[in-house]
Amino acid sequence: MLTIQNLLFTTWILTISIISPAVALEPAIGHTHFNGAWLINEELSDDTDSQVEKSIKLAGGRLPRTDKKGKGRYKGGPKVHAIYDHISYDNKLNFNYADPEFNLQYEEKFIRTFYSDNRKRVISASGTIAGDNQDFSFASWDETILLVESRARDGGRILETFELDELTKQLIVTLEIKPSSFAEPINITRIYDRIQTLE
Repeated sequence: MLTIQNLLFTTWILTISIISPAVALEPAIGHTHFNGAWLINEELSDDTDSQVEKSIKLAGGRLPRTDKKGKGRYKGGPKVHAIYDHISYDNKLNFNYADPEFNLQYEEKFIRTFYSDNRKRVISASGTIAGDNQDFSFASWDETILLVESRARDGGRILETFELDELTKQLIVTLEIKPSSFAEPINITRIYDRIQTLE
């Protein structure tokens, strides 16, 4: 039998659940801790060329012939591979997050815009509507770690995690890149130092 006390308690529970769900889903600290300009720390980061070669060898393939020598020898190619190049080779990254929008600027004015509010996955890496032959990305939070999944224009996929080291305050980005032409993913860890401005 429903008593007045039970009714009041039920009403209180419903009120709390309506006005406070967003608070319960918030992580321990704010999400703007990645904001700012970052410069790659080459000594601590994986060498992208070496990781590309590891992936090729792991799949039983032969290393492609290239006229390029030294660092960055696998950078470049068709425009559909641009996102792979920028996230794995560029030295500078400008990170800006204002809930729910992410804006990541790389070198050569390459910009990725994506969201973390569970909107339909129709936003491209350039912020435009899917169907115009663009990459697209979507993000989610695991407490203070940012998880980003992307689909590239060539049909490949990218998994990224962004994490701030509590001791060094460096930005740690782990990449799992799987171009459509690769049998095995390319795994890269990139570590960035915070800088004042992005030139």
